[in-house]
Amino acid sequence: MLRRLIYISRSMIGADPKQVEAIVSTSIRRNAPLELTGMLWADGESFAQVIEGDPHRLEQTMDRIRIDRRHLDIEVLLDRSVASRQFGNWSMRQAVDDEASAHASTFMIGFAMGERTNLANRLYEIVLESDRRNLF
Repeated sequence: MLRRLIYISRSMIGADPKQVEAIVSTSIRRNAPLELTGMLWADGESFAQVIEGDPHRLEQTMDRIRIDRRHLDIEVLLDRSVASRQFGNWSMRQAVDDEASAHASTFMIGFAMGERTNLANRLYEIVLESDRRNLF
């Protein structure tokens, strides 16, 4: 059984693309051997991230994420067991203007629209703004 976790947080690095790229690069290096997959959206004010994989390994990763000073105020929107991965074999990737990102963003938007909470509304806004930034 796999675990999927979706959270949002407040960015302490703003819209600095080099720092966001550094987060993704580090995540790839750390997640690949743990067989964790996921995607990151950044809108300059907040992050939205989904991580999938072995429940114990995912919890260890979340322990590291919780103390990362590049963001604050982590709020978990989803934490559940799932039968299969939604985010392929990407150890981590940033939402960009391509088909794979569009599929992942559609998943996140659908999830947010189905939840109908303030946190889900914020997730929706982060994903849309992140996608908009990557189109221009």
